[in-house]
Amino acid sequence: MPTPLPVLVVGDVQGDHERLSAALAAYPEDEVQTVFLGDFFTGGRPGDAGGHRSARIALERRNRLAILGNHDLLVMALLDERREGGERLRAGDGELLEAVWMRRRGDPADLDALAADPELEAWLRGLPVMLLLDDATLVQHTDDDEGYRGLGPSVDQANRVAADLLRNGSRGTVRLLRHVIGRRAFDDPSRLRAHLRRYGALRVVHGHTPHWGSGPDARHEGRVIGFDGRFSRFWGREPGEEPGPIGATIALLPPLPGAGPPPQD
Repeated sequence: MPTPLPVLVVGDVQGDHERLSAALAAYPEDEVQTVFLGDFFTGGRPGDAGGHRSARIALERRNRLAILGNHDLLVMALLDERREGGERLRAGDGELLEAVWMRRRGDPADLDALAADPELEAWLRGLPVMLLLDDATLVQHTDDDEGYRGLGPSVDQANRVAADLLRNGSRGTVRLLRHVIGRRAFDDPSRLRAHLRRYGALRVVHGHTPHWGSGPDARHEGRVIGFDGRFSRFWGREPGEEPGPIGATIALLPPLPGAGPPPQD
């Protein structure tokens, strides 16, 4: 049998397609399996449609897998809203969802580019929200358990429910979005163990929650690894705060720590 390719994980790109292209050049696409953790959109150079360009890079890369992040779903919901007309989408506090997106460095050029690219839109709408790799690594966008548990008790069922919601217009897309916004559930090791058992995994990798390390944020003896290293140069930050190093967001997945299932409570 052929030797499995090393797994290259790509965390939250947030529209910085130029930095993404430069980073991937170090990893020839036929020498690694690339796993994108979502959040291609929101935070790129204003007017550059950087989220669309980033997602295009993923679509066109060989040997790749990808999942959806919350910012990808937000862009698709706004695109659905534009097409449907009628009542505007609002956040929980009543603010227009588009206004929330714009305040968080949304780029209207992304909406225009995605609307004009049916191939990319179809690819995005066909992506899952979870993956279970051959080595029992669970791939999801957030470091959360409740949102995914609400979609289903298995990876396959969660992805089926997500696909059904995505077929249900802007309201369904927003409902799915609310399942992938939680954070820091795995600070609690008992919740981590339960989540891994539920989905038949030995560890979980995620993006979504920023970290300030020089490499991926490994916790609980490597059972959780975060790949949101503040990658985009254009994402809003405190004055003078620089983006994180490339290797904090894009890095090879290390071997599984130890052997056997996660410890029981």
